[in-house]
Amino acid sequence: MNNLLTDSFELPRWDSSRDGGDVEMGMHQPNASDNLKGFFKKVEGIESLVAKLTSLLTKLQPANEESKAVTKASAMKAIKKQMEKDIDAVMKIARMAKTKIDELEKDNLSNTEKPGCGKGSVVDQLREQTTGAVKKKLKKRMDDFQVVLPS
Repeated sequence: MNNLLTDSFELPRWDSSRDGGDVEMGMHQPNASDNLKGFFKKVEGIESLVAKLTSLLTKLQPANEESKAVTKASAMKAIKKQMEKDIDAVMKIARMAKTKIDELEKDNLSNTEKPGCGKGSVVDQLREQTTGAVKKKLKKRMDDFQVVLPS
């Protein structure tokens, strides 16, 4: 009878070379933190594009106000030419940021297939919230441009 009870209370011994470490040190999950580093690097790239959009917006606002007050045709042409150049740059940067956000969303979907990063996990929630925040920043910035764009 004692043999039956003692066998049930013994904990299995894990081969430390097989499981990657000791319980006290915690389990190493390379996928969770390593792929977040790459994710945040991509997010920083998108945020730098949004910062460029902000700088172009601050450049366009005074030019727009000046174009309303200018009476000479030559000055008006110069201002309009510069504004068109800046608007083209804005559109190019905005498209680039949008494609990067789309890539980020595809990465988020493919990341849910990885172990420990499934749908509803902490990593998944963090990725979704961060992507949503970046999308919101880009949309707000583009809405600000709608006010400045000449009609």
